[in-house]
Amino acid sequence: MYRNLDVGQLRTLITIMRTGGFRRAAEALSLTQPAVSQHIRRLEAVLGGPVFASTGRRLELSGAGRELYHYACRIVALNDEAADRITAAGQQTCLRIGVSPYLEGALPGLLSAFASLMPWIRPTVHTGLSESLADRVADGDIDVGLLLRPSGDPHSEPVGTLPLAWYGPIPSSTPTPTPTSAPTSASAPASTPTPTSSSARSVPIALCGEPCNLRRHILGALTAHDRPWHLAYEGPDVTGLRAAVAAGLGVTCLPAAGLDARGVQRLPAEALPTPEPLTVSLSVAPRVGATTAEAAFFAAQQALRPYLTADPAPAVRTPAIQTPAVQPEAPPLRNRRRGGALAGTASARNG
Repeated sequence: MYRNLDVGQLRTLITIMRTGGFRRAAEALSLTQPAVSQHIRRLEAVLGGPVFASTGRRLELSGAGRELYHYACRIVALNDEAADRITAAGQQTCLRIGVSPYLEGALPGLLSAFASLMPWIRPTVHTGLSESLADRVADGDIDVGLLLRPSGDPHSEPVGTLPLAWYGPIPSSTPTPTPTSAPTSASAPASTPTPTSSSARSVPIALCGEPCNLRRHILGALTAHDRPWHLAYEGPDVTGLRAAVAAGLGVTCLPAAGLDARGVQRLPAEALPTPEPLTVSLSVAPRVGATTAEAAFFAAQQALRPYLTADPAPAVRTPAIQTPAVQPEAPPLRNRRRGGALAGTASARNG
């Protein structure tokens, strides 16, 4: 014959011991005092003896009651852990995160921070140029976006500024095989010009196609310094851009830190005029709650700290996130953090 211990009755026993009395336990559990006493009587029926040796001004467990209390602590803790786990799995929601490919180095830190702050979230990552991601955030197709944008955008929250540097191909250490028959001058490939301080030489530039804020930022810096350039490569993504630079088609401007530098190398600072650091911002879809928005801002700050020059906004405290049950509604289209919390906003058209 099985004798089953009731978790609710065990919880009552634990609460009596932790609060110091039947009346206080009843208040803590929102029960009547007779109900608390009945729970103990039922435990005694299973135990076959008294749970308490004394229930006067000083509570004292019996020998069997002490052993039952230790098991009760373990059973209730395991019950709560299982209930939390199952409930969290049922309430798990997808968070769609958009990240500029120039910031992919910060992705592990970003996802780790989200997992710590909001364990009930199941993240998915979408990469793409910031302008297209910004449109998707505004349309609600993506929940939060970590984007490159020009300064002064009122619809997204600045996280910091990203320093930039020029990159070119790594010189090959392997001599080029001599062909059996030398190509004619008309078919011989031209060597990639190396940027120098001379302003008379046109620089071959590799860029992502429009719309792209970094592209406009780079060309604006070259134009401001009257540096001649010509477009040697143009493509829709950063993967092709890096391949073009590694192949020697041209040079490009990329983040100065946190870059996977395989196949490319950083050029000397005097090679070309370096654009000013570009602002990294967080855009949040209108329907995203303030709790998620605050967590996203904090996660972005933590993940991007090694790559940014400075944080233009005051540091935020760790969000006190307790439960995924209900999140506050996002306020209207204002993007000001109040008391260290980022309000949910519509995304700007970023690049």
